[in-house]
Amino acid sequence: MHINLKSYIRNKQLIKNIKNFNKKTFQVNRSLSENIILCEFTTNKSIQASFSIFTNFIQKKDNSKIVAYNSNIEENLISKMKRIVKRNIYDNYNYDLYKSFNVSDFIFMEDNKEIKKRSDVKCKELLSKIKKKSDLLNLKIEKIWIGDLIYDSYLQKYSVPTINISSKDFRSFFNRCIYAFYFWLDYFNNNVVKVVIGSHSVYYSAIPMRIGIKNGSKVFQVNLHNVYRLSKNKLFAYEFFSDYKKIFNKFSINYKKKALKYSENQCNKRFGGKVGVNMHYSTKSSFTKYDKTKKVLKNNNKKKILIAAHCFLDAPHVYGKENIFNDFHEWFDYLSNFSKKTNYEWYVKTHPDFKPETQNIIKNFLLKYNHIKLIPPSTSHHQLINEGIDCVLTVYGTISWEYAFFKIPVIASSQNNPHRSFNFSYHAKDKKDLDWAIKNFDKLNLDFSKKNIFKFYFMHNIYRQNNWIVDDIDIFLKKIGGYKNIRSLDFYKEWIKSINRKKILKIEKNLDKFFQSKNFLMPSKI
Repeated sequence: MHINLKSYIRNKQLIKNIKNFNKKTFQVNRSLSENIILCEFTTNKSIQASFSIFTNFIQKKDNSKIVAYNSNIEENLISKMKRIVKRNIYDNYNYDLYKSFNVSDFIFMEDNKEIKKRSDVKCKELLSKIKKKSDLLNLKIEKIWIGDLIYDSYLQKYSVPTINISSKDFRSFFNRCIYAFYFWLDYFNNNVVKVVIGSHSVYYSAIPMRIGIKNGSKVFQVNLHNVYRLSKNKLFAYEFFSDYKKIFNKFSINYKKKALKYSENQCNKRFGGKVGVNMHYSTKSSFTKYDKTKKVLKNNNKKKILIAAHCFLDAPHVYGKENIFNDFHEWFDYLSNFSKKTNYEWYVKTHPDFKPETQNIIKNFLLKYNHIKLIPPSTSHHQLINEGIDCVLTVYGTISWEYAFFKIPVIASSQNNPHRSFNFSYHAKDKKDLDWAIKNFDKLNLDFSKKNIFKFYFMHNIYRQNNWIVDDIDIFLKKIGGYKNIRSLDFYKEWIKSINRKKILKIEKNLDKFFQSKNFLMPSKI
């Protein structure tokens, strides 16, 4: 855990103000039961603020004590000593902030000989059975699926595009993950955990959430953007795509019209080059103006295919495991091989917000597949569309609806993708189907109706983005200097000025409706 003493001293008065605000806002309950609300420990300030409201709302209902858990599996003896020493020197202010909104205890993964012995035996058994990447991806322990969490965590931690299951790094990391699983399973078996609250339903930090779901705890993903109710049927916070059309059709006639008009305006802004339209994390537009005198695509009669590359390191299983390929690396390698069997002209492009690792991975690929041309990340999609891209390939990216808007077919390599309720892009079932679709992209029976694209846009970018603890997310982000500062004390500085007891009561009223409804998420309204 990174602790910055200079930052603490510089912001000492602000930290004091935040603690005072929390203590004044969230009254202490002196008659708590031994039941537990297990809440993830994070230094992200927007998530801390979200947790503060949500945990206290639940505590009012069932009088359980709030316990914060640190899911870090990397802690060794040296980092553990640093944490203990630094807490004793000046009491790391993040712990103080948690305490100020009624967190009564903190749980860290500790060394336990009995758990270690059990996990080592299990780890050895599992590694002997994991022969290929799909074995890891599908891994369940005690009937709890965690293979995807280990898979995606490894890619992120080691900044690699795929997994070598025989590598020393992977086996060591796998061992730590299995220990973490049994540590948290033991915790659940020895405590009455009524509720589990995490910030994301991916990566190894979600292991307690998966165990909670299996054990019958109420489990929620909570952050600045929304609150999701997870369950055995919905392990991921973003997997209700199949319901998009059904939910939209239940809106009143007037609300449908309002939603479609609003979506149309937002789409026009995005295609007009405005940055961050319903994508507040984005810092660059993919649809900028361009110099028409500088061509990117070759001027010939060949069909032109664009591979819209994903970030290879960023949770390929965020929507589940129902992708054709185990990861983005396998997908890209397959397409690169397949490209040699066609008479098409092939191109690849990343988003302008690309991570350097992604660009480097692609460049290494293209040393082998040098017939594929790498397009500069800053190139506008307007230019590619106007110069004649004929078909786009993705796993599940936003480019599916963006190119459909311009009546260009997009083929996704996943059935479990955000666009699956609609027929404006093609969702390949398997490799054979993918091959067929690429060869026959100009014969695909797609519906490029703008109305359906606007329906999708509303459900995906507006309905599920509640931003429930701030009044207007765009105005708020401007005041704190952009999305990059939601993790910092700048978030708290503005938030405690803009929030008050009356607004919190309104938020709690909305939370109460959400709890009574049994819905999957708290929808946003326009």
